[in-house]
Amino acid sequence: MIKLSYPLKLLLLTTVISLLPVTLGVSPLDYKGSSLEAAEDEKKKKKKRRRTKLPSKKMQRILQNLVPLIEAEQWDEALLALEPVAAVDSKFTSTDRSKMFYYRGYIYFSKEQYDLAERAYKNLIAEEDSNDQERQSAIYSLSQLAYIAEDYNKAISYLIEWLDNEEEPSSDGYGLLAQAYYQIEDFRKSVDAIDTAIEIQESRDIAIKVPVLDAEGNETGEMIETGETRKGVAKENHYLLKMALYSELKKDLEVLPIYEILVQYYPKKRYWTNLSGLYGQEDRQLDQMGALEAAYDDRLLDRQREFTALSQLLFMFENPRKAARVIEDGLNQGIVKQEEKTLKAAAQYWHAAKELEKAKPYYQKAAAKSKEGELFIFLGQVHFSLDEFDKAEEAIRSGIKKGKLKDEAAAYMLLGQINFENQKWELAIESFRKCIDVAEKQFDDKKEKQKEKKKRVQDQARKWVTYTEGEEERVEALKLKRKALGV
Repeated sequence: MIKLSYPLKLLLLTTVISLLPVTLGVSPLDYKGSSLEAAEDEKKKKKKRRRTKLPSKKMQRILQNLVPLIEAEQWDEALLALEPVAAVDSKFTSTDRSKMFYYRGYIYFSKEQYDLAERAYKNLIAEEDSNDQERQSAIYSLSQLAYIAEDYNKAISYLIEWLDNEEEPSSDGYGLLAQAYYQIEDFRKSVDAIDTAIEIQESRDIAIKVPVLDAEGNETGEMIETGETRKGVAKENHYLLKMALYSELKKDLEVLPIYEILVQYYPKKRYWTNLSGLYGQEDRQLDQMGALEAAYDDRLLDRQREFTALSQLLFMFENPRKAARVIEDGLNQGIVKQEEKTLKAAAQYWHAAKELEKAKPYYQKAAAKSKEGELFIFLGQVHFSLDEFDKAEEAIRSGIKKGKLKDEAAAYMLLGQINFENQKWELAIESFRKCIDVAEKQFDDKKEKQKEKKKRVQDQARKWVTYTEGEEERVEALKLKRKALGV
């Protein structure tokens, strides 16, 4: 069952606004059923059409002056240009008046003077010689005005009338109908309407275009069709409303394919993160990582858990370098808090990526915050690998002093090796012998695996003691020989 975390009222509001012809910039000059294609299998209705009459020559001259004003959104000037047609004793025809009401409705709608827009559209419908296209446009606009006025039943009534007479109903029309049904909580009819809206859009074949390149391989800004097509995609809010409706009806809906569409055509952070979560639920960790990584690359992530989840997935799929960069980026931005677990993660990712210099400061900060000595041991290992023996010794001793180590015997073994490399023979032997003593207490002889490990560790430590003693004698003998030779 799907659960939606975003506010539905905001969704519905933004959807309705997106359907308005004013917002879409649809000119009244080319309005055709909200100007969107219908599904290929949509049967055209055979209705008796009104015969379209041409406006008078006087009206044609007014329209020529009117169009530039509308395109420039000079609404008051446009209304002034239409005033002669409204005069009581004018010689303008019914066709002319229907044009006037049509443009008045559009202008008032654009100015958000909705009462005046409604009156103009109703006057247009009442005109004897208004044409079918204008009437359909007026009915559709009245449905929008009714929706804005929160008279959802009236909006539905207008939309049903519009759909009944429209040869190619648009997806926007069905989308608005779905919104109106949603508002009156008729969710089943709303589902039918939004499914139709989505089907209309997805049934389209859209030509695939590619950039035109010049002789040097640079894009010219022009596009050319490849001859291939792809299936259309519905509006973002239509998919969101469908998911909301199925949630209201407590009906199962496979939302993963919808999110795959949303991230491709409407890439937003919440879609990427939701998709990543869905992949995770299906144990598709590689896809889960890919979705989060895409959001990160687009700079969309803004929560600690998102940065940590991505870095963990990257590390799991053997990309420790990018895992380290991601968690470090979150720390630098202040999105990821500088606490033991995050600093430890950054240190270990850089360590695994063999970026030891970058790992050191994170181990130092994490170890200082930890109540256990384990991170100091890791820091000592890094210093040891960089031949920084004094710092390595200091770190290991700090870890042993802090305590709560997972393998204290191994810590003493490492300390002995560090001192051996630093030619601190007595300290090295002392550490190896301490390793033997600690191993005796640390491992349980009653457990076979622990008993075997204890023997292995102690045997190794004894060999190191013997080797260290021999190496000390060899080095000291070499020093005496050089001294005798005056070297």
